[in-house]
Amino acid sequence: MVTRPEETADSFVTDWRVSERLPHYTRANAGEVLPDPASPLGWTLVFEQGLLKGWRRGFIDFGVDLPHELDADRPQVAGMFGGYFYLNLSHMRLMAIRMGSTVEAFDAALLGSHPDVPPYEPHPDDQSAECAEKAGAGIAWAMTAEAFPEIDADRERAQAARDARPDLEGLSDAELVARMRSFLPELDNAFYRHDYSTLASTVAPAVIGQILAGIGREDLLLELLSGWGEVDSAAPSFALWDLGRRIAASPALTALMDEGAKAFAAELESAEPGSDAAVFGEELDRFLHRFGCRGPNEWDIHSPSWESEPALVPALLDRLCRSPEDASPHVRHERLRQRRETAASEVRAALEADPEALGGFEAAMRSAHLFMPARERTKTNAVTFINEVRMAALELGRRGVRAGRFAEPSDVMMLLESELDDYLTDSDGLAEVIARRLEQHRSLHEIEPPFIISRAVPPLSSWPRRDRAVATALAQGDLLTGVPGGHGTYQGRVRVVRDLSGLSALQPGEVLVAPLSDAAWTPLFMVAGAVVVDVGATNSHAVVVCRELDLPCVVSATGATERLRDGMLVTVDGDTGRVTVDAPAPQPATGAPLV
Repeated sequence: MVTRPEETADSFVTDWRVSERLPHYTRANAGEVLPDPASPLGWTLVFEQGLLKGWRRGFIDFGVDLPHELDADRPQVAGMFGGYFYLNLSHMRLMAIRMGSTVEAFDAALLGSHPDVPPYEPHPDDQSAECAEKAGAGIAWAMTAEAFPEIDADRERAQAARDARPDLEGLSDAELVARMRSFLPELDNAFYRHDYSTLASTVAPAVIGQILAGIGREDLLLELLSGWGEVDSAAPSFALWDLGRRIAASPALTALMDEGAKAFAAELESAEPGSDAAVFGEELDRFLHRFGCRGPNEWDIHSPSWESEPALVPALLDRLCRSPEDASPHVRHERLRQRRETAASEVRAALEADPEALGGFEAAMRSAHLFMPARERTKTNAVTFINEVRMAALELGRRGVRAGRFAEPSDVMMLLESELDDYLTDSDGLAEVIARRLEQHRSLHEIEPPFIISRAVPPLSSWPRRDRAVATALAQGDLLTGVPGGHGTYQGRVRVVRDLSGLSALQPGEVLVAPLSDAAWTPLFMVAGAVVVDVGATNSHAVVVCRELDLPCVVSATGATERLRDGMLVTVDGDTGRVTVDAPAPQPATGAPLV
């Protein structure tokens, strides 16, 4: 039975306690899952009752943990502090050790050169013969498996759930709550599979890296891991690109988009049958049926998906339809595929006299081809089921709005999962609770979560505010160092986009600088010339997608959004993880804004 902390100004109702055995936590990569403060219902229903249970099972079965090491209700793989999601850094280091890596290598890949990283503190229980045996078997499976049919079956069930969705308006309140809970076993299973695909996806790059080091060709690693195709997180961007080309090819649609994304969306609703706008609207409906589960902060049901708020999509199309034809992801993919095959041929030639190493290379390449796309597919499966929970919850929320209990349908997600049954019997009685939590939840957006939490959670009143003094800008010649994420070097002007509301400012070819990246950011990558992200790691979303789009990328570039300025000329080196300021931002003419 999970007990909740008392609701105070210095904590949030969903907060956990810090683990004594594994006391260090980080926001690194956590922001890709939940960049904003988690909603109480999203966290307690989707995560605590669904995803985290599968996360725990997967790590135990793969050999990362023993059953008694992870709490059944709040497994120490993660944390929730001040309403913000954290990954347990201590546990991730333990995972690295038990998977045969080192803490130093793991920290470098996840945290880069961040200054606040706590030192690793060895513990007698870090080593486990039982876990080592299980993990060894898992690694062997990752190197020899030829297919992962379970995740394809999961995808079919996820799509079937979407296709068979009933008319939610015809369900009773109790049926809506039951529908929300009915997906918990699927969420458990989806993250269980995600554990396996994630852990397996780390094996091949490590093996390939060792082989390349042996022949002095470490520079080929990103080439060999790129251009596989079948990456689910990139698929919506390919589809959006094709929709954007439809707009660019139609003078009527282009003129309509010139009036603005909002006007474009409104016209689609009232278009004459047979017109370009009507036909395009049908294409967009098909897109939303397939990819509508995606969106900003898509792991939290409180945030809109493309399906629940379709107006989000025209704003993305506005950027894509204005991009040059040579930015096509289809062209980029073919270019990457050819480069990967050329790089692989070079390695094979270098290993020709070493049959054992050559066999290891071939096995690792097959493993990479299977598990790197599989990791993204398991995430998509989870997000698809999450959206089914979201749509049912929003219908419940719309009824609350009509009854005057709150202002927005998503406000109902200020409830805890344990309060849903009470809401069914006394909805009005919980309206005050919802209002109070909504006010505090909004206030959480105004503070900056610490990158590291160690041993104790500072009171929320001590967390820095987002409106704090602006950091000093980097000067010409200054260097920002992060983690290599995408092959190649690119020089261009900076465009800082802190959230997707600012996406219209990004111009084709600019260097996109963002605090983090989830799937909703991916279409912007096709507009950008390179990508720089404050947080992230070698397997983070930004890296996976940039590899598929042939974009130089640097992640874990601490302070990038604070110290780079719009208009700066920078060189992004995706192979070394360096961003160099070549020229300061141009000064606007007197009385003229800088755009």
